[in-house]
Amino acid sequence: MSHMDIVQITDLHFGASVDSLLAGINPVDSFISVLEAIDLGGRGDNLLLLSGDLSGECSPQSYKILNQILKEQKKDVIWLPGNHDDVELMANHLVDFPRQRVNDVGDWSIITLDSAQLGTPVGHINDNELMLLSELLDQVKGRPVLFSMHHCPIALDCPWLDKQKINNPEKLYQLLTSFDNVKAVVTGHVHQQYDGFWGQLPLFTAPSSCIQFKRYSQQFAISNQKPGYRWFSLESTGLLSTGVEFLTDFNQSPDTASEGY
Repeated sequence: MSHMDIVQITDLHFGASVDSLLAGINPVDSFISVLEAIDLGGRGDNLLLLSGDLSGECSPQSYKILNQILKEQKKDVIWLPGNHDDVELMANHLVDFPRQRVNDVGDWSIITLDSAQLGTPVGHINDNELMLLSELLDQVKGRPVLFSMHHCPIALDCPWLDKQKINNPEKLYQLLTSFDNVKAVVTGHVHQQYDGFWGQLPLFTAPSSCIQFKRYSQQFAISNQKPGYRWFSLESTGLLSTGVEFLTDFNQSPDTASEGY
């Protein structure tokens, strides 16, 4: 197989109702608009990587709404939890999309990790997750790996948000770089695009399918940027290409005066 396409959508922040709002945006409307844009753009082979904060409030109904949309749209889904999620509720109510930590996609493997902690937005990798990751990486030796978690491991020059990055990234970095087949790290949480490096590892973040944070802001601030997504084209050679797309015709505007949620 020459290549596979996958689309990352992150930080959906669904509420308990299809009418719920987040800073003036309806997250269900914006997510559906993103799915429509992906289909129009011919991206993703119907395979989605949902990289956390699928709910904004850990409600069972929010996951039921998402499950129904994904089922109706006939999507294949890889998902992982964020700090606004409850992983048990996700497993119970994303009933048509059981969680898998390692997913074979063409010649690649996509491995996901839980970086969320109870009661805080700060990212953390516990020892059990590290042990599991080591086992999974051993299982897929010889296959290119795309590794995903919710929290970003580095600072992005956004002081209020940088306080929430993973607070113990050293062991994770050491583990990932001990395997030469880990090709990139993919995260959510930051509600903005980043294309760069974490040491020697390529690092990519994606915009939210709902609201975006203002870049380089000292304090919480929402930008006027439209909802978006990131696409990946995974080559059988182990190379990848990626880019970010933003909606151009979404007619809802965020409340940029919001001071948080």
